[in-house]
Amino acid sequence: MSRWRLAVVAALLVGPFIVLAMVGSYYLWAQQWWFYVWWPMAASLALGYLLAWHWQRRRVLLPSIDFTPPFHWTDRDQQAWRLVEARAEAAVQLDADRLSDPRHYLAVAQEMGLELAAFYHPGAADPVGSLTIPEVLAVIELASHDLADMVDRYLPGGHLLTINDWRHAKQAADWYQAASNAYWLIAAIFSPVNTGLRYAASKFGISRPLEMLQKNLLLWFYTAYINRLGAYLIDLNSGRLRVGATRYRALVDAAEARLGNRALTGGVREGGVPASEQPAPDPAEQVAQVVVTLLGQVKAGKSSLINALLGEQRARTDVLPATAGVERYELHQPGITTQLVLLDTIGYGHAGPKADQVAATCAAAQQSDLLLLVLHARNPARQADLDMLRSLRDWFTARPDLKMPPILGVVTHIDLLSPTMEWAPPYHWQMPISTKERSIKEAVETVREQLGELIGPILPVCVAPGKVYGIDDGLLPVVADCLDEAHGVALLRCLKAEVDTGKVRKVFHQLAAAGREVAKIVWQSLRK
Repeated sequence: MSRWRLAVVAALLVGPFIVLAMVGSYYLWAQQWWFYVWWPMAASLALGYLLAWHWQRRRVLLPSIDFTPPFHWTDRDQQAWRLVEARAEAAVQLDADRLSDPRHYLAVAQEMGLELAAFYHPGAADPVGSLTIPEVLAVIELASHDLADMVDRYLPGGHLLTINDWRHAKQAADWYQAASNAYWLIAAIFSPVNTGLRYAASKFGISRPLEMLQKNLLLWFYTAYINRLGAYLIDLNSGRLRVGATRYRALVDAAEARLGNRALTGGVREGGVPASEQPAPDPAEQVAQVVVTLLGQVKAGKSSLINALLGEQRARTDVLPATAGVERYELHQPGITTQLVLLDTIGYGHAGPKADQVAATCAAAQQSDLLLLVLHARNPARQADLDMLRSLRDWFTARPDLKMPPILGVVTHIDLLSPTMEWAPPYHWQMPISTKERSIKEAVETVREQLGELIGPILPVCVAPGKVYGIDDGLLPVVADCLDEAHGVALLRCLKAEVDTGKVRKVFHQLAAAGREVAKIVWQSLRK
């Protein structure tokens, strides 16, 4: 349907209401009732505008723009996010004209792009020179998709809004203001006192709340624009958009889909499955799982902890070092879709293990999403653990595009703490009363003093057969609380793996496609 046909239909449908309003207004004016009817109408409009402005200011009319950093961002990304937040907070100083000017949005995009590029590439003569065209286009595609979805969801008829409509909106407001001024001027000639009262009421009771509401709505959209564009510019400079907009969104959506199923509830756990019985997962599929690596010194209790987690004797245990390499098990927990993959690594801390075996332990930790540092409660020697944690911290510091996994401390063999012959759980070691509870608390505090900020929460457990304690009601709930962060670690590692392996592969695919096209052209020319 053409525009003039739409205009004819709209005029036929709306015209009767306009005529009725005009006739009614003339009747009220002729009967001298207009002055009395106008005040409640003006009061109703003023109250409506004030309520809309108040609710929007409190962010209950339209959804508030969430500036919580995404779950997969690194510390460097969160520092860059503060620049975006500062720009959004400064938007309250802008007037409505700038908030409604499309050229201002383009200028802000360029400024913010240069600012974030300079943050990620300090000292570079041209911080945006190394970015590829597809990456920049991915930012535009992703930000446009989010903003289009927001407009379509919250703006009635937003899908029909054109560029000309955006431009004409300001002109229409100016024309309305000119017509309104002419009306007040003419009305003042016939009734100066009544017109003066109504003009003052309209100016401060209707026009001012309407202007405030309009600016708040424009500010809401502008803030959303800054939010979405800034987020994807950060992903751009972090190198995560090299996989393309479609692949990036698919991986992020796959990781976010599992964040709502975090609670590890009690119940019967399914047994583990050794790695030899399972095919190697595709790198992209690792977003759907959390790799939990158990680290620790020799005889710290790693294999016994895996047996306690699995609920069966799958990992070998002995008084001598039993794990000759990295063993893989799967833990399926009822009520949670996240697949937990447990890696049992070789112990360190004495001259027994070979250097390549210790290197395998470090490599497993570097490719993990969550680390469990297993610590023997009665072994005060922590230097080997301290060296391992510092080595991991340095490795991730040198790779700011990756995120260091959360590290939980698991203090085992608490049944051997003084008094050694006593074992009568449960123990409320956070607020100790008995001697055993005080011994457990002292063991946890000693670990905290020795390892400091290099480690997260510390949980005491017992993994001896027949004495398993602190797993279901202690360790697993804390693991569940870390799953969001662990999924973020997995997503960043997966994105980096796809970028590293996909660059050369894509070039070969492009060359092959170009070769096929050249071959078709040559074949067609030979046939002619």
